Order: sequence, then structure tokens, then C-alpha cells
Amino acid sequence: MNNQMTWKYVFQLKAVINWVESVFLLLSDQWIRELLGEKPLINAEYSHLFLALVFVIGIGYWWVGQDIDRNHGIIKLGIIAQSSVFVVLAYHTLVGKLHPFYLVPGVIDLTFAILFVVFLNSYARTKPALE
Repeated sequence: MNNQMTWKYVFQLKAVINWVESVFLLLSDQWIRELLGEKPLINAEYSHLFLALVFVIGIGYWWVGQDIDRNHGIIKLGIIAQSSVFVVLAYHTLVGKLHPFYLVPGVIDLTFAILFVVFLNSYARTKPALE
């Protein structure tokens, strides 16, 4: 997967996923919780803050997609953030505090974190050290 155009679309796809996911969950989390038989959030402001950050990180992924030769710090931060989301969601699912449905976005994030690691590794191999 060394094609620059493919990577551009991978980063742009993740940006769109972040935007859609954050807006969708912001507008429908209460309805989803009712459907799954889960309790409503006590402090919804933390969820709203998290979803706003997911949206903002999507902007960063879009910037990377616009110029994949730059903004690698955003990619590294994204790998850490996405892996963290997966770990937190997996933990809370395993201990029974979250319905497994909420692990789906974590699996998507982990998949993209792995793809981003592949990108950084393949980019490092194809570009000279001093450019």
C-alpha cells in the first residue's frame, strides 16, 4: 500500500468517519442507550467533550490527507488516541460497564491506528532520511 493517492483517501475516510460518528453519537446516544436498555449518562458533558474532540481530530486527519508528506505528528497523535479509545472501550466492555455495541467504534479506531502505523513505516522506508 505505497500508493500516495490510496493513503490520501485512507486519511480522508477516517476524517469523515470521525465527523459522522461524532455527530451521530452526539445526536443519538440517548436513543441508542434506551434501545440497548442502558442507563442514561449522568454527566453527558464528558461525552459531549469527547465527541467534540473526535470531530476536531477528524480535521487533523483531513489535513494529513491533503498533504501526506507533512503532519506526521498528527498521525502519531492519532495512533495514540485511537489505541487509547480502543483500550478504554474494551476495558469497560469486559467489566460489564458498556454494552458491546460501544466497542464497535473502538475496533474501527484500532484498525485505523494499525493502518497509520503501516503508513508511517512504509513512508520511512520510501523517503530519504534527510529530505
